Amino acid sequence: MKSVADTSISPAARSSRRGLEERYFQRMAAAVEEKTQLTDWVRGGRILDIGAGGGELAARIAELPDVKDVIALDDSDDAVAHLNEIDGITVRSGTADQLAELGLHDLDGIVMSSVLHEIASYNPRGPENGREAALANLAVIGGALAPGGVLIIRDFVTPADADRTLTLISPGEAGDALIGAYLEQVPVPELAALTASGPHSFTGSARAVSEALLTVNWGLESLPREAQEQYCQFELDELVQEVLGLGLGLSVVHREAWVQPGYRQHLSGWTVLEADGTPWFPDTKAIWVFEKAAANAPGSD
Repeated sequence: MKSVADTSISPAARSSRRGLEERYFQRMAAAVEEKTQLTDWVRGGRILDIGAGGGELAARIAELPDVKDVIALDDSDDAVAHLNEIDGITVRSGTADQLAELGLHDLDGIVMSSVLHEIASYNPRGPENGREAALANLAVIGGALAPGGVLIIRDFVTPADADRTLTLISPGEAGDALIGAYLEQVPVPELAALTASGPHSFTGSARAVSEALLTVNWGLESLPREAQEQYCQFELDELVQEVLGLGLGLSVVHREAWVQPGYRQHLSGWTVLEADGTPWFPDTKAIWVFEKAAANAPGSD
């Protein structure tokens, strides 16, 4: 089955994300093996991949034996062009808050891989309102699940005790320049609150240090795009509580956080220290799995 494109959502209604460069798709493709772990939680039926990007994950989901249909949703014209090259998936153009408008409901599974932080970062009210935008979108997304359906979220995670003070030590002058360029471009004042505190040293909150480290990881060329994305939106257990509080009949099935392969090696020249001098490194990814109560379950009416 060839991909089916749908462009019923006008460009004006889409988010303000920048055009996606080819290197963006190359990076996303390189991470497909790790993303594939999300398929462990897919139970079959009709599956929606929100923010499908280059489509590698959607293609993997389409290969699962019990999956009947995979709908790949993205609001970027560049991504839609990539998705339309993939057989076996249905391509839709739009954003997560437009699911009802797109007729996407009663879904057996919804997958979001590195999308929640983008919703927060590029929402129309500005990145300072990112958490509220993310939760508003999750309310729409959770409402689109069929009874018994699963919501699978893979994204960055805010460090526990995010307000504690840490020290970030750069590899030298080049690292200092990279931090300086980042601080000039990051749009949220809270995240720009890194203060020079010594030779090649910057002090700030655990969240600010994590955001800086995760962003400079991509290098100077990628800063114009990556500095606009606020990766760390929710702590591991915090997102669980927020989703349960939406009142959609969702329960948590699984959650965990980890450091992705390659991050420590790529950032080996950088050091992060706790206030007592203990070395620290942030978790770089987390997964949350939620299940919607079955129609005949107690309290599901």
